Amino acid sequence: MMKRTTILLALVLLAATASAEKTDVLLAKAWPGAPVAGLEAIGNGVGIVFSPDLSVPGNCRFYTALGFACFDSADWLQILSEVHAHNISKPARKIKTLILETHGTNGNGLKVQTGKKETDDRSYISIGALQEWLEPVGVKHIIVSACNSGRLLRPEIYLKLNRDPGDKLFLPATRGIIDATDSFDPKRNPITVITPGASHIETTLVGALRELAPSTREALERAAKTRDVKLPVQFAVSEMLIKMLLRDPQLELRTGAWVEELSKVQTSPQASERIFTAFVAHLNYVAAKDSRTQTASAAAAR
Repeated sequence: MMKRTTILLALVLLAATASAEKTDVLLAKAWPGAPVAGLEAIGNGVGIVFSPDLSVPGNCRFYTALGFACFDSADWLQILSEVHAHNISKPARKIKTLILETHGTNGNGLKVQTGKKETDDRSYISIGALQEWLEPVGVKHIIVSACNSGRLLRPEIYLKLNRDPGDKLFLPATRGIIDATDSFDPKRNPITVITPGASHIETTLVGALRELAPSTREALERAAKTRDVKLPVQFAVSEMLIKMLLRDPQLELRTGAWVEELSKVQTSPQASERIFTAFVAHLNYVAAKDSRTQTASAAAAR
């Protein structure tokens, strides 16, 4: 078994009071096609934002092959511009749900960055600002997979971030900070903000294409070619994204709640490996099922 590379995000989440039924309802609205889609359509209607330092080279090309819209930048203004451009130019693949694989800066702001040096490219945005910017182009749901995501919804920073929170993770915003405008009213904004429902440290795993079945790799290659991208050697995937894709019964999601406390609970390496193995098995299953369907269709057409 290969040693799994992990990227850890200190993630304070909400008390585990969300019911499984509530999670199912949220996922049915935010990502309805996830369990049954073919490989090239798994991410239809879903966008993913990666902080560059939580990603791997070429990571977005892997997600593009799976049908996601993917964004990897340390500049929130560039990310927002690309989301707008995508939804305007590709109405058939319009992003309705945006998943944030970013930092939460101990709950002091959504951060994307290239690294931990003070001079590295880095920017921040508030939850309210995201809602304000994304509503005009049709985004309906924001799913936050980030450090201390529950604290990001605190009233005092929901609209405008504190520039001096006294946190060592709040490094210089070399690419700026985006707040909501004074006229923005979140109560009138239709975008649903979804966060995890249990306190833990979120883990992002790094896998290799060679771990997928040969037929799955071939299917991904075909999908990548159709979308004019080249598959990377590796890809990064968070445990939360895997659990959403698999409709894991242990996954709990919440909306409209915030917390103050930090959490140090995290998944064990053994449990992380099981989660990743389930992800690989799911991709292999979807690819095999799609292959059987195509074979049956071809035989029927003869």
